[in-house]
Amino acid sequence: MPFGLKICAARCYFYIKVAALTAICVFSPQLLAQTPPLLFIPDNKSVDTENPQRPVSAIQASLQYHLITGRLPQLGTYLANAPALYDFYDAKGFVHLWQPLYREHSPLRELIAYLQQVHLHGLLASDYHLRLLRDRCLIPAQHLVAECDVLQTDALLTLTQHLQSGKVNPNLIFNETEVTKPLVDPAHWLNRALNAPSLADYFKQVEPDSREYQALKEYLTSLSSRAPPAWPELALMPAIKPQTSDPRLSTIAERLMFWGDLSADWTNEAPYELVYGDDLIRAVETFQLRHGLKVDGVLGKNTITTLNIPPQQRIEQLAVNLERIRWYDRKPIKRLIKVNIASYELVALVDGEVGLRAAVIVGQVNRPTPIFEDEIQYLVLNPTWVVPWKLATQDKLPLIQENPQYLLDNHFSVYLQDVKIENPTDIDWNQFTRSRFPYRLVQAPGLNNALGQVKFMFPNTHQVYLHDTPTKSLFNNELRAFSSGCVRLQEPIELLWWLLRSDGLSDIDIKNQLHKKHTNTVYLQTSVPIRLEYRTVYLDQNHTIQFRADIYNRDSKLYQALQQPAASFLLR
Repeated sequence: MPFGLKICAARCYFYIKVAALTAICVFSPQLLAQTPPLLFIPDNKSVDTENPQRPVSAIQASLQYHLITGRLPQLGTYLANAPALYDFYDAKGFVHLWQPLYREHSPLRELIAYLQQVHLHGLLASDYHLRLLRDRCLIPAQHLVAECDVLQTDALLTLTQHLQSGKVNPNLIFNETEVTKPLVDPAHWLNRALNAPSLADYFKQVEPDSREYQALKEYLTSLSSRAPPAWPELALMPAIKPQTSDPRLSTIAERLMFWGDLSADWTNEAPYELVYGDDLIRAVETFQLRHGLKVDGVLGKNTITTLNIPPQQRIEQLAVNLERIRWYDRKPIKRLIKVNIASYELVALVDGEVGLRAAVIVGQVNRPTPIFEDEIQYLVLNPTWVVPWKLATQDKLPLIQENPQYLLDNHFSVYLQDVKIENPTDIDWNQFTRSRFPYRLVQAPGLNNALGQVKFMFPNTHQVYLHDTPTKSLFNNELRAFSSGCVRLQEPIELLWWLLRSDGLSDIDIKNQLHKKHTNTVYLQTSVPIRLEYRTVYLDQNHTIQFRADIYNRDSKLYQALQQPAASFLLR
């Protein structure tokens, strides 16, 4: 018989035997409990169908069983990475990976110790088989030795994936989200784990090592270890102004001490009758600064609302923002522009250092700014604004129907296909609806142009970009979710200078570009990566942890996803 047919016959025989044994497992659980399936007892007669010269080991048989049934034969649990594990063990000859005696520390005990504190990363120990590893694998029965080795490898690889690129795929649970998570090479990381002096050393390599990630993790550790005081809801009104008394002040002072904005021994110096005086005012201003509130020292509605947020909610917020950090590649980038939607802020980075910081306006709750990464390729000075069809029908059409002169007053031209309408006020605009609107609206450059003096283009399917705005007064608001999805800059010319200077243009060249009155496109020699992200907790330039309002109501949804078994979510 030709060799190929022999292999085919051997494989067929193997699958027939597995099917028969699976039926026995299903219909005769008592028999299974008394006697392990013969398939999984390696002997000299069992052969590897891929390599007939190699006997089937217990590890190979266990993995083959899992690939067919979706669980290990003895431990009965699911492996998150069965195909990758099979390939890795195959390359190693299906030997035990974690039993060598030359290690100073037990790899399994090191793994268990790490898993017992993995909640401080906002992760679930149950995703990494902690119970089975601790209860059945520390001193395994002889028939469990092979499966425990596989189980430990699966736990290690799953944990590595989560620490390297996050547990949850945000693209599956949020609209307008395109996060490209870094890929994790199983063989690369498992080999690093095997070659590391200890798993403790390995985990230091795997964890995100950024100052921000470690700071948030340390704060989560501290917060999780502290017992908060009673946390009743405080009345939001009336506001408490400086040098006044209020029965809520004692509770407010207690909370400011808990959060570290007020000295812990302040109560020893506090007057018998609490007055909203200097120490408390300074503490409130620090609290306001850390939470993106107006720093005025007044205990108004927004400040008291933020003081009402309990520690458990902050713990959850820290957990989801640790996850958000893990979604992004850690490779250094020479130049990077980041827009944090939740903090209404843009930062321009050079080699990781902040070169520019700017306030921004982002999308409304019902028209959110999308989450994605791209590259700024060119700038348009004195731009025209081609109104997106959705905005034209939803926002502009009602204004035009109310007053057709609106078009001329705001320098809009109207086009039917490519033909310009000479007198758009002659059109009967009331006959059109959101579903029937054949026109294209184009606003001329100028002071009233919605895009202002410049727009920064990174062509994308969302039709989103950065741009100037004539409505500068909106930047006086604490919460700045006013746009239809694009990002408006308070000081766009500063970003223009930063981009063009770093692209090699001289100051004279930049000034010449700015002095041109017509619409002018300036292409960058080297495009600059831009990341639009959503971070409600982050580390600022002073290494202070900042909290921001969850304007798009995403934190709770992401936290709920993190609490689900890892098998519920795609990791890649």
